[in-house]
Amino acid sequence: MAWDFIKSLLVFLIIIFAFVLLLLLPREMDITHHGGLVFTADFPFTFDLYKEKIAAFVEHFRMEKGFGNNSMGVPILEEVQKLLLRDFTIIVPALLLSMGAGTLLGIVQFYFRDKIIGKVQAFFSWIFSSIPDFFLFIALQYLLIKLFYIGVPKFSLYGNDHWYNFLIPMIAITVFPMVHMVKFTSAALENEMGQDYLRTARSKGLTTLNILKHMIWNCLYSILNQTQFVMLYLLTSLPIMQKLASFQGAGYHLLTSIQEFDEPRALAFMLPYLLMMFATIVLSKLLKYKLLPQKAGALQ
Repeated sequence: MAWDFIKSLLVFLIIIFAFVLLLLLPREMDITHHGGLVFTADFPFTFDLYKEKIAAFVEHFRMEKGFGNNSMGVPILEEVQKLLLRDFTIIVPALLLSMGAGTLLGIVQFYFRDKIIGKVQAFFSWIFSSIPDFFLFIALQYLLIKLFYIGVPKFSLYGNDHWYNFLIPMIAITVFPMVHMVKFTSAALENEMGQDYLRTARSKGLTTLNILKHMIWNCLYSILNQTQFVMLYLLTSLPIMQKLASFQGAGYHLLTSIQEFDEPRALAFMLPYLLMMFATIVLSKLLKYKLLPQKAGALQ
């Protein structure tokens, strides 16, 4: 466990270092006027310019003794703390629904796999796994706008001024990872069907539900492994969804900071995302070591 933690920490530090190097790549556009309406645009890159940007970045932290203030004079770390709370209103329910509801629906799909309800569920899982989250977001907004026209009470679809503004972005980024967990859980249980311990369980006269309980327990190790994929998907999709919804959370301002070449502020907004990913990896491994010490294939 200690070695796994050290490896995860090293990967985490390497990712931060790589992100900073990418962030500091010269991206400013150089526009040249050739007379009349003739212009050319170029993105010049030289190692001298790259080194200047790195030196200026390091000097900023030395002079400010930290991330400093934003353009409004507010300390960047205070801004990050405030906006990160808005992100949690999306990330936490999305993660719980993806892992919890997705796993439960996967168990239901497996249990009823030979019946009409299981086949219908498998069909809809296939449909929703093919829909990009941004398309789902736009489709939800279009549907709600049409409902407004036929008399459904109107409410705000954009911004973050109302308590319910997190719902549409949360639904949009939850559907794919939840469907992924449905399909993964069902497939994992299918793979357990050929294990020897099932024949032992049947010979002991255990009921189907008791056998299913043992199968689920032996699949938990694989299911917990998917937590990292689910969190990675949520964190990478969140900034785009916030931008589309004008939901001004940390992800929204991360993209804005990158576009405005405000590297220290961009790093301040990126670090919590990387820390959440790192915490997810460590906690999922800890749960596997503490709760599932035995390997799959044995009757629990």
